[in-house]
Amino acid sequence: MNYEFRFSKDKKEYLVVVTSKKIKNVIFRYLDNTFFVSAPFKTPKQTIIKYLNKHYERLLSKQQSPLNPLLNGQLYLLGELITLNEGYLTKKNFLIDNQLYYLDEKDLEKKLKTIALNHFTSRVRYFEELMKIKKPYNIKVRKMKTRYASNSQKTHSLTFQLALIHFAEKLSDAIIIHELAHDTHFHHQNSFYNKVLKFCPNYYELIEMIKKGQFSDN
Repeated sequence: MNYEFRFSKDKKEYLVVVTSKKIKNVIFRYLDNTFFVSAPFKTPKQTIIKYLNKHYERLLSKQQSPLNPLLNGQLYLLGELITLNEGYLTKKNFLIDNQLYYLDEKDLEKKLKTIALNHFTSRVRYFEELMKIKKPYNIKVRKMKTRYASNSQKTHSLTFQLALIHFAEKLSDAIIIHELAHDTHFHHQNSFYNKVLKFCPNYYELIEMIKKGQFSDN
């Protein structure tokens, strides 16, 4: 059983993502206001909450460094390294032959959002057809610290974390499939994950790669 819940401590709220595995001990990882928990099958939720309360401060002190898509002056974009060229004012053709041209940091973020919106919209449309979802979702991209993406029933929209654009397509596809599975299963019970695994058999492996900051799928 895999699920998520909210945990409150010291007037702060955190997302807890629990993955059940064939292991003996409960393992915690903390990153960007989220506790990622790997637990043996049938571990009670109350046991996880008990551990969180007991080891709260120690877990926070071991927070992993934020994912860094920069490497030797290059940037990961969809899992491939591209060269950044700062100081160029371009509006349309700003990505040419693995070279991204931008004016400044603000302009770079704007261009990455444009790339992300186009890419995620295209992939969502592909999986909507594959998963037989009749009503197309509205797509949004923004910076988020506590989750990779979200599905809003109220606005029928999917919102993706901008940082996902740095990961290889098959990695971000796992997130897209997860969110689209909520179209018929707005929970994280076994039936939900069964649907996710139907369209993404190696879902858990891909999510672990994202957690570790493995941008490329090679």
